[in-house]
Amino acid sequence: MHAICQSIVAYLRSCQVMAGGEYYGSFWSEKAYHVPLLDWHGGGAHHHRGAGSGGLGLFLTGAKDDQYRAEQAFDWLASRQNSRGGWTETQNNDRPSDWEFTGAEELSTIETAFASRGLASALLAGLPPKASYLTALRRAGLWFVGMETPAWSGVFPHHERSPFDTPNATLHSVEALGLIFRALRDCYGIRVNIFRAAAFRGLRHALAQQRDDGCITYRSTGGVTINYTALVLFLAMNFLELWTAEDLAFENIVADDLLARGGDFLEGAVLANGLLRWEELETTCARHNVWTYALVWNVLQRLQRAETAGLIADRLREWRTDDGGLLPMRDVGEPITRCAFMQADMLLFLRQ
Repeated sequence: MHAICQSIVAYLRSCQVMAGGEYYGSFWSEKAYHVPLLDWHGGGAHHHRGAGSGGLGLFLTGAKDDQYRAEQAFDWLASRQNSRGGWTETQNNDRPSDWEFTGAEELSTIETAFASRGLASALLAGLPPKASYLTALRRAGLWFVGMETPAWSGVFPHHERSPFDTPNATLHSVEALGLIFRALRDCYGIRVNIFRAAAFRGLRHALAQQRDDGCITYRSTGGVTINYTALVLFLAMNFLELWTAEDLAFENIVADDLLARGGDFLEGAVLANGLLRWEELETTCARHNVWTYALVWNVLQRLQRAETAGLIADRLREWRTDDGGLLPMRDVGEPITRCAFMQADMLLFLRQ
């Protein structure tokens, strides 16, 4: 996995905008796959989530030049934050999302979570705590609290005005709020307890959404998914690691069953040849994404299911391309590689 990570780091250095202008510090993603186009060749973008994950991935290398680059990425993110506290989801050709076709400005829970996660995690890892980062994280936390719909329910929708209960959006919010709370407390000496409280409300709601077979669906309305089950488990484990056993007992959180049943579901989704059971177990557009393999590998490794994780690891090594050793975006079709935000995410999954 180290060689794959080194390839991704080299790619992120090459696609970061360091020549000045409005995108200075961001990462140019030549390829991207978004609604409504669903076309990898539909036009690239400078994604906010890419700056969050890419900045964190570079910072964690420990190299002085990479940490300088990471700081530029986080400065760009802070400058791009909406005054209401969130970030827009950037789609093909740098267009903001409009999931509900209202034509109105629409801030994204997912994009805001990736941006906040990257910045807060880097601060906790030693990024110098600028005043601009304090402002950005505090505003993001308040935006998340305002997104909880209905109030006090623990439900955090995918984006503004979304009518759906989407478990992965809730867990993205949970993880982000936990990281924001910790970064403000540990790096700035500020305790914003409403962020902690909202995060635990979201986790309690999510714990109740797992099916008997261990799957956690994309929406509460049904379906089946390997990708989003793995994502919810990944985010839940990240969040749980922020707290002491005493903290979790005080909040009356017991997540062992969530992790055990989810791990069983994911192990059952991996074939003996390391491929995933897409046709049977994935009803979302994440089907065939190599991003999912890297995510499932991370979760299974952390759940101490090394044998099954090893099957995936063998596949990932086989799939390295001639494009600098990068992984492709999909396990079928042409070997598209240059999607910066997905490569940055995979770097973080595989460096565990």
